[in-house]
Amino acid sequence: MISMIRKPAALAAAVVAIGLFGTSARADLVITVQENAGPITTFSVTGAAGMPTNDPFISVPTTVNTTDYAITGLGGEANQFGGGGMFNAIGNSSTTSVVNTTGVAGVLHITITGTGFTAPLAPPTITTDSQISGTVTQTSPANTLTFQSYVNGAGFGAQTPTINTGSSYSSDKPGSIASLAPNFSIKETIDITLHGKSDQVNYSSSTTLQGAVPEPSSLAIAGLGALGLIGYGLRRGKAQRG
Repeated sequence: MISMIRKPAALAAAVVAIGLFGTSARADLVITVQENAGPITTFSVTGAAGMPTNDPFISVPTTVNTTDYAITGLGGEANQFGGGGMFNAIGNSSTTSVVNTTGVAGVLHITITGTGFTAPLAPPTITTDSQISGTVTQTSPANTLTFQSYVNGAGFGAQTPTINTGSSYSSDKPGSIASLAPNFSIKETIDITLHGKSDQVNYSSSTTLQGAVPEPSSLAIAGLGALGLIGYGLRRGKAQRG
C-alpha cells in the first residue's frame, strides 16, 4: 500500500533516478605504439578541463617517434556514457596521424585500451560497431592497415581498408554481444605499414556498444513519479492520523 511506503528508501530512489539524468562518467584510456619488436611507448594522457581527474584522454596533439614513424595523437577517449542517451555509444574513440619518416617499411602496432567499463550489460543483447576511417597522402602501392576491436579479449574480426589508392578510406563492422559483466575492457589494435618516405595515413577509430536501457527523459519521469508517490503517502498518512 502507498501509505506503507518507506519514505527514506523511496526518497533515495527518486534522487538516484533524477540524479542519473545528468550523470556522466568515463572509463580509463591508454594508447601505446610499437614498431616491429621495438620498445613500447605510451602516449601521455591528461584529464580534460572540467572533467574528473580519473578521466584521462589525449586532449592536445602529442607526437611520439619510433625508428621509422612519427605518430601524432590528435584526440582519444574512453566513454562510459554516450551523448545520445544513458549508456548510449559507450566505448573507445581516437584520432591519430602516422607519417613514415625514413622510407623504411616497418610494421607499426598501435593499441588503444579502455578499461573500467560497467555498462551496458546483457540481457538484452548488446549491439556493437567497430569503425575506422580517414585519409591518406603520397600512397605507395604496398601500404596496408589492419584494424580490429576486442571486448574482454574477444575479437570482432579484422578490417583491412585499402589505403594504397585514393585519398580516403572507411570500414565499418557491426555485431552483437550476448552478455557482459563489469568491469569490462574494450581494446583496438591497428597495424600500419607505410613503404614510402612521407607516406601518411590519418585515422579516426571507434568501438562502440549500445544496450537497450532507459533514456534520460524516462529516468527523470521515473524520479518525478517516485517523488509524487512520496508526497501522496505523506498526505494520506497525515489524513489518517488526523
